[in-house]
Amino acid sequence: MTVTIIDVRLASLDATMQAGPVDVEFDGIIRAVRPAGAQAAVGDVVDGAGKVLLPGLIDTHVHLGSHASLESAVRAGVTTMIDLGTHPDSVIAEQRALTGVPSLLSAGSAASAPGSTQIAMMGFPAESGVTDEHDAERYLDWRTENGSDLIKIIVEDPNATDTPALGIPTITALVDGAHRRGLLTVAHVVTADAFVRGLDAGVDILTHAPLDRPLPNETIARMLELGTIASPTLVMMGVMARARLGDRAEAAIGNTIESVRRMHAAGIPVIAGTDANESPFAPVAHGAGLHTEIRLLQEAGLSATEALVAATTGAAAAFGLADRGAVEIGRRADLLLVDQDPTIDTSALEQPTAVWVGGVAVA
Repeated sequence: MTVTIIDVRLASLDATMQAGPVDVEFDGIIRAVRPAGAQAAVGDVVDGAGKVLLPGLIDTHVHLGSHASLESAVRAGVTTMIDLGTHPDSVIAEQRALTGVPSLLSAGSAASAPGSTQIAMMGFPAESGVTDEHDAERYLDWRTENGSDLIKIIVEDPNATDTPALGIPTITALVDGAHRRGLLTVAHVVTADAFVRGLDAGVDILTHAPLDRPLPNETIARMLELGTIASPTLVMMGVMARARLGDRAEAAIGNTIESVRRMHAAGIPVIAGTDANESPFAPVAHGAGLHTEIRLLQEAGLSATEALVAATTGAAAAFGLADRGAVEIGRRADLLLVDQDPTIDTSALEQPTAVWVGGVAVA
């Protein structure tokens, strides 16, 4: 079905955005972006009435939840979610088959050390435990055979926890093996030293931000040199700190904000992710959590436009999703219509007028 949104403004996420009102024509793909009224509208016509159109939001760190949580996410404007740890694989297949929810990429079961928290307490399968660097290929074959789109690795700091930790040679073998298979790697890191372990192994994207201390300059410099991308999940770090650290929580949250401030100031790509989940231990709402993350990124020094890029164009680029993340001809019609310009005030995202996923109206 072809849809034309008439008389709509594009959110100015970069200098190439067309000024003035436009008409946007799409089916599953964006077919035309032209000055308003330049050509007769075709198909179903939606009157944009001067509202603002932007690409659908991308949450770069979630754990799959109920159908209701995915519906909440899409109503909040989230059109793509990157799942970084869900099991069994049948749950992922079931979620992918749902309609009217965000598009999904999934890592499936994250790699961790045998006896890790993920396996011992969170119910991840024993197959996700990687004993050493020689076992990495077995794990990677298991993930690719089950359709994982990327590889998630739990990188623990042995000096900060009694939780079993993967050795750096094992993490490196996982990263190298994933890259040979054409897959990106994302690592869970929650201390400054865990960041260093992830960098030593060559991980592509480091998720979370350190609670123990701000990232030192030498770590920031290494991230910049290696082209490492950060998905800090500030909303989750706040939830974790307040749940576990008592009167030390606010200082720990300050460490995460300062780390993002330093990474952003240095030019490290920062993308938006929430760690959204429905667990009773540290729940973060699907959808609404991303609005909070965008606000927290601004507290850490990103402008409103930069925070929006972190949840759209920048997030798509980080995961190699060249088919989405921008309102451009040839991209997926993952679109979000809001009343006011979110590059001026990102709270405009909180009540979308309309959402399309792959050209289908879902909210």
